[in-house]
Amino acid sequence: MNPSKILVVRLGSLGDIVLTAPVTQALRQKWTDADIVFATKQVYEPLALQLPGVNRVLAFDPSSGLWPLIREVRAERFDRLFDLHANARSRLLALFSAAGESFRYGKRRLARMAMVYGAKTRLPVRSTVDLYLSVLERCDIAVASRVPILDISFAARDEAIARLREYGIGPSDRVLALAPGASSAPKRWPARYFAQLADHFALRRGMRILMAGSHEDRSVAREVALQAVSPIIDCTGAFELSLFPAVVARCEALVGNDSGPMHIAAAVGTPVAALFGPTHPCLGFAPASARSTAISLNLPCSPCSLHGDRPCRLHTHACMETLGVESVIQKLENLLALTLDDKV
Repeated sequence: MNPSKILVVRLGSLGDIVLTAPVTQALRQKWTDADIVFATKQVYEPLALQLPGVNRVLAFDPSSGLWPLIREVRAERFDRLFDLHANARSRLLALFSAAGESFRYGKRRLARMAMVYGAKTRLPVRSTVDLYLSVLERCDIAVASRVPILDISFAARDEAIARLREYGIGPSDRVLALAPGASSAPKRWPARYFAQLADHFALRRGMRILMAGSHEDRSVAREVALQAVSPIIDCTGAFELSLFPAVVARCEALVGNDSGPMHIAAAVGTPVAALFGPTHPCLGFAPASARSTAISLNLPCSPCSLHGDRPCRLHTHACMETLGVESVIQKLENLLALTLDDKV
């Protein structure tokens, strides 16, 4: 029997939610008339509403605990539940959901931990997108695309253009977005390198430089602006999450650390140069878009943690400190050249 109500669970965080897009897209293609609902934290609701195929979102406030969400889910009586988080809270939610069937993805956490704490053989773990999609194999669901894509409305695109105009960015301006923030300091490329990168593309390519990110990224964005010679348009925290994908889609490219903005940019078709240091693309979180590139020095000590939140045990932070500006510039120049070729 075809399910009429489907719940997809991914409680956080920003990038992980973006990577669920191929799952919601495949579910919609399989069951065109189903009510597909996404469960996540309130802060991520505007982003979840831009996942393809999602009708609505059940959002919860973590400060109120999980039980309000559990009660809401039980009242819905979902036919199928897909747990794409597989942590204690999502397991508890699935257990008490009263869903007809429940499916959970396998994190392969042990394989990732072996790569971090073991021999660092660089054998790629299955990407997070592939792990999410593997849960659909049990339901005989065909997958049309393994590349995350966000649905941006025409209204959002128009609003983004209007809001950017308030910052002096016109429709014909070439815009390079920089996302210097990250969830933890070790994952951040040095601010002085972002400043040098900004100066190169502003002075030699005539591009406008836009700092992208949340309120938490303002201090590092300020560092970049202070060290750059060229003008920097600091938009960190300026755009609500519902509008951020449309703003990034307006940009010609984005350079960022292993972070949520990087995944959002890739999912809206913006070319991305993603910088990896204490984390590593082989852990499965590299951008999936063909117009993106993951940049890593592949040092013997990397990856040194699953989430890049531990201080460098060698006290050098060499994975980021020695990731030179010139190499990143060249990678980005190549991406921009490919983009121009696509337009010809």
